[in-house]
Amino acid sequence: MTRSFVLSFALMASLHAAEPVTNSIGMRLVRIEPGAFVMGQDGPAADYKMVKHPEKFDDADWDEKPAHRVKITQRFHMGMTEVTVGQYRQYDADFRLKEAEDEAVNAVTWEQAVKFCEWLTKKEGKTYRLPTEAEWEYACRAGTTTLFHTGDALPDGFQPWWSDKGYGERYFGTGEWPQPYRRDAKAGLRVGQTVANAWGLHDMHGNVSEWCLDWYGPYEAGEQSDAMGRSAGDFRVIRGGHHSSFARLLRSANREAWLPQTQSNRVGFRVVMGEMSSGKTLPPAPPPLNAQNVRQEVLRYDMPGPNEPPFFVAPKPFVKIAPDSYGPLFSTHNHSPGITECPNGDLLAVWYSCVDEGGNELCNVASRLRRGSSEWEEASPFWDGADVNDHGPKIWWDGKDTLYHLVRGRDENVVRTSKDNGVTWSVPVLAQPVGEFGNQTIRLADGTLVITNDARQCSLVFSHDDGKTWEFNDVKQRASDFRPGGKGFRYPGIHAPIVQLGDGRIMAVSRNDKAEDQAKFGFKTPFSYSSDLGKTWSYEASEFPAISSVQRAVMIRLSEGGILLCSFTDQWSDWKNRKGMRFKSKKGEFSGYGMFAAVSFDEGRTWPVRRLITPGGKERSINGIDRVMFALSDTMAEPCGYLSAIQSRDGNVQLITSRNHYVFNLAWLKELPEGP
Repeated sequence: MTRSFVLSFALMASLHAAEPVTNSIGMRLVRIEPGAFVMGQDGPAADYKMVKHPEKFDDADWDEKPAHRVKITQRFHMGMTEVTVGQYRQYDADFRLKEAEDEAVNAVTWEQAVKFCEWLTKKEGKTYRLPTEAEWEYACRAGTTTLFHTGDALPDGFQPWWSDKGYGERYFGTGEWPQPYRRDAKAGLRVGQTVANAWGLHDMHGNVSEWCLDWYGPYEAGEQSDAMGRSAGDFRVIRGGHHSSFARLLRSANREAWLPQTQSNRVGFRVVMGEMSSGKTLPPAPPPLNAQNVRQEVLRYDMPGPNEPPFFVAPKPFVKIAPDSYGPLFSTHNHSPGITECPNGDLLAVWYSCVDEGGNELCNVASRLRRGSSEWEEASPFWDGADVNDHGPKIWWDGKDTLYHLVRGRDENVVRTSKDNGVTWSVPVLAQPVGEFGNQTIRLADGTLVITNDARQCSLVFSHDDGKTWEFNDVKQRASDFRPGGKGFRYPGIHAPIVQLGDGRIMAVSRNDKAEDQAKFGFKTPFSYSSDLGKTWSYEASEFPAISSVQRAVMIRLSEGGILLCSFTDQWSDWKNRKGMRFKSKKGEFSGYGMFAAVSFDEGRTWPVRRLITPGGKERSINGIDRVMFALSDTMAEPCGYLSAIQSRDGNVQLITSRNHYVFNLAWLKELPEGP
């Protein structure tokens, strides 16, 4: 550290050394003088391999770049601590009555935080507001250029971990944890328990994360004055990190962002007293590739006739991400896709991209196959709250003018809609319960939208008003008799696709992971039936093998009237000891292995059409999910992946796995292959 830096730091500290002011609700505020700092962190770049090195905390996220100089041109005062429960109760007397008054306020939306500031402004006769993201980082750093205001590490025992115990043990195990973590079940959210920075501010690292004023968006290079973030967006910035999380998420430069209408018991806020600066917001970021130059005319098709010839297109990858990509796209793990046709005839696929499936970096990405093109575009960002694991995206077209994007959020599920082929999207609608949406959306004969949910407290999530509001059947306290002939209040397992049968019932096909659960159904895939929108169910064992981890079936109603089911002959975990299924060919029966299709023409009672989904021919090696290579031949098909499918208006089935896109029609499914 140079002598000039030491003198400069000492001068800045002395400028901010004035006594805090105390307002009428007992809030102490520290004076923050104008100055300049470098905002963000250029490196080292994170690889997000937290399972491999959970103790690592010095690596920078892609959205912290480029580091850039920011000037703060006017003085303001900032709360010494986060707003406390006691202070917030002077605004809302009935707020969270079981919490101690000296704990950080939490579980408030950004909108509620703004309303509190408006109330305090009126009460005090001075302007109170949330800090801008630039003001927050400037105040947090307090003249430092290190990872934390405490230096390039947090003090020993600084970060308490008292919730999500299982999540922590997934990374650190049950033995001794590395510094700066401490397992402390009694830590709580009391403010001011950590060392203050040089300007007298407590809890800038940890305790609860803090809402900031700005809309979230990517940084831009070059010096800025009084940076104000973007002019619009879906997400408001959150800073500081919280308890029971990785130390790397507490760095001065780390950025988080989520929906302003949501609340979390890990997010609170602190206030600034001072007029808004004269800085200007940046325009919204340019749209990603999947939303650029999208045609808006509605495509009209003549429905295919009954004598269409067999049609099949061999698998082509739709996941196209450059190797060694670590944000905003990730080359390590791409999974859980959804596909839809757009009104203009394009196909749009969405999925999640990450390194660690449980990691904060996980995001939604997309690719578009434009009408008339034979190749999918390179993947591009679709939707992501920074440092939020927005998991298991689904996408669906209502057959009219609206696309739906459904995804698990932080503490809620989220539904967005688009009426311009996926170029722009609505303000997100929140849906409960939080949990991965199980499979694809369907519309019932009465117009109700229905989708399954993997949360065990729920069977179906549904909307009677085209997605404006959502409901679910809460079955958390009700046990089901999961066995053939049994009855219950939920379908067994997870990831269940559904169709509505001709008699109005809903049929679900689900995945049981545990061997003891599979054994109840004779190691067959369970079929479940509900006639009351998921309130009660009956169960039977299908004729198809059970599937499990890294596999998800799909089922859709065909325009020709039948039901199409696509699944796998063997569990991926048993692939080395695979048994396969029997299929017919022009040469007779043969054993086939991997992904297959079956069609029922009598509402799921029998499945006379079965075909291995492969172009056949001489065996060759194809890339499947991530780095899995599989053999493709007359008898071998893709062995794993999450499936999603639609039937486009030209009559073709558009099927995707976790990596590849297949196209075929009913005539191809009915046609016997040449065989081995």
